[in-house]
Amino acid sequence: MEFTPYMISIMVFSFLGISYFMGMLVHSAFMYEDKNNMKKDSRTGWVLCMVAGTGITGWMFYYGYYMNFVR
Repeated sequence: MEFTPYMISIMVFSFLGISYFMGMLVHSAFMYEDKNNMKKDSRTGWVLCMVAGTGITGWMFYYGYYMNFVR
């Protein structure tokens, strides 16, 4: 078996952790500028930043997989 359940769980938790902290980085860069229509503690801002963090991390994981295993 190439992938063990332990390895898959480590990858999932790593992805979620990196996504969360990437979302925090996006949030700190995006929300503390002058935004006229969005407050600093808005739920919409958090959701948008966490989705952006997940997208960035997903691209990093996919690109790393592609460069190491597919190409």
